[in-house]
Amino acid sequence: MLKKLVVVLIVAFVAMFAASCKDAEIAGRKSDSVISVADNMYFDESEWVAYLAEEKEICLAEDGESEYKIVYPYSQKDSFEEDALYLSNVLRKMTGDEDGFEVVGDNEFYAGKYISLGDTVFSAGIEAEGIDYDGYVIKSVDGNIFIKASSSADSLTAKDGVINGIYGFAEDVLGCMFVRNDYDYIPNAPTVYLAPVDIKESPDFAWRRIYQYEVSQDGWSKRIKSNGTGVKSDIGNDANNYWGTWCHSVFTFVNPDIYFESHPEYFAYIDGNRRVEYKGNLTQLCFTNPDIYPIIEAKLAEFIEKYPDAKYWDFSINDNNNYCQCEECEKSYEKYNSRAGALIEIINRLAERFPDKYISTLAYFYTKDVPEGIECADNVNIVIAPIQTSQLYSSKYGENAASAQAKKMVEDWSAICDNLFLWDYVVDFKNLLMPYPNFAVQKENAEFYKERNVKSVFHQGSREKKDEFACLRSYLLAKQLWDTDTDVNALLGKYVSVTYGDAAEYIAEYIDIMHESVRTEAAELDLYDAPENHYGDYLSNDNVEKYMQLTQDALNAVGDDAIKVGFVEEIRINVLYAKMYCQGWNVNEKEEAFEEFTALVTKHGIERPYEIAPPDMEEFLSDTYPKYLSTIKLWISLSVIGGVVFVCVLIAIPVIIARRKRRKQNM
Repeated sequence: MLKKLVVVLIVAFVAMFAASCKDAEIAGRKSDSVISVADNMYFDESEWVAYLAEEKEICLAEDGESEYKIVYPYSQKDSFEEDALYLSNVLRKMTGDEDGFEVVGDNEFYAGKYISLGDTVFSAGIEAEGIDYDGYVIKSVDGNIFIKASSSADSLTAKDGVINGIYGFAEDVLGCMFVRNDYDYIPNAPTVYLAPVDIKESPDFAWRRIYQYEVSQDGWSKRIKSNGTGVKSDIGNDANNYWGTWCHSVFTFVNPDIYFESHPEYFAYIDGNRRVEYKGNLTQLCFTNPDIYPIIEAKLAEFIEKYPDAKYWDFSINDNNNYCQCEECEKSYEKYNSRAGALIEIINRLAERFPDKYISTLAYFYTKDVPEGIECADNVNIVIAPIQTSQLYSSKYGENAASAQAKKMVEDWSAICDNLFLWDYVVDFKNLLMPYPNFAVQKENAEFYKERNVKSVFHQGSREKKDEFACLRSYLLAKQLWDTDTDVNALLGKYVSVTYGDAAEYIAEYIDIMHESVRTEAAELDLYDAPENHYGDYLSNDNVEKYMQLTQDALNAVGDDAIKVGFVEEIRINVLYAKMYCQGWNVNEKEEAFEEFTALVTKHGIERPYEIAPPDMEEFLSDTYPKYLSTIKLWISLSVIGGVVFVCVLIAIPVIIARRKRRKQNM
């Protein structure tokens, strides 16, 4: 461990020197988007509350009292009651009417004003056409409000459409914001008048998941319309809604425990042998072996019978490059100029056999290249996973190597497939708690995906809780997946205002400085970034000191508001992490930052500093970082000793020369 830390410090020293020589002038970014939160802090709750109190056609509540009830179809009680109750609680908190907005089934409601959810007995005349995917309509008729999904949607999609409409009504009509899994912004408005409502909303992407710990907690995924979050199953589905099998699933269909001993020819031929494992990793199937297809088809039929509501079924390679090198597979490679060709043949056959399902596979590792001379069936779904991706350069323009690779993959596959799924990475796996200003690039990426047949997006954040800006980043991404035209800066301005309260101006400045400072010509953000890579841009010593002051000012501003203090402390943790690894050997300052960091990560229950490797937080606090500090101290000691030795040598040299001269003179 000590040797590793020494190497890290040497690398950091070189980076420090390079950063000091770097041209820091702002160049034209390959992303047109500029993050500017401080200039978009327009939201004023008092103005919004005053607007709601202005008399209009629909009186939802007056002076804290309402006659409205929330009605759901009794036959679908299990589908809607939970979210109906959530809406009721939001309206009660908003208006102060503790007894109003009662939730009832349509079998119990007979008279009065109501908010109708889904296909109640009262909504038969309300049209819900021209809506895509899990979109919705919100329409007022005679003072009643109807929230409905598309009449042509299947039952699962229609249910999600109504739920999206419930939270869309709360946010877009009433002005609430579901900013975190553990906090909703709800304006205090005892009187609420609404103008006639006639809203049609459709998402830009059919399937949307933010893979982030917080999104899967407390039902938050529904409130931010992240419809891809579901529950785990026993067939390898990692809580992805609408999915049966998920990814890396070939051995789920052709299990080596069952088939390898009797049929080794079903598995990859590598270095002269059929293998299930090679150099510590699983291998792949031999996709050109005709005998595996009936097994795959039969297994898929079995799965579909067990999970008939699942729309997407994956058959994709294991997570490595251990492909089959047999003669037939090599012939297939020559035929298609891609190792994906034989796999797409299987996928197309499955798509034909199961026309009412989407059959999905990965364009990843050795299957990333588009095969020539073959097209995907209409119900084939290709999952593109460009792991070497840029977090500053948009795939829309492809102006550096990483973004150019992602751009090419999307464009090439969109030419032969109408249903693309983008597995997009938005996290620093190596330093989950390091400040990571990657907000600007996401909007243009989303626009590009929409243009190129991408129907589904999986934003992979962190599976660990409370990593850097986990809730804010998730909220922004969810909004952009619903609507690629989202005004990101306006959204950020309102989010920061309602979430951080009196500390908002300091948090806004912090976000702005980071995003502006990373726009230097030489800067890049990748998925395995480290603080020393940014000593010349957003993690310069001057910037880190600004962040320390801004977060301290933010803490002072919120005073004894425990909720807001907690929100600011989460950001303070990220700043302290940057301070702990800042440029230079200022040990005392690093130790002070580490002491505060230790207290806060313990308070907030943060369990891991990294995702890709050990240690956990306990080991990081007790061993990893203390050794880092000890190594710095060792280097300082060696430098001091070296300096003393150097001075002594300088003093000794003229003395030695003088002695030699005297000896020569005496000879």
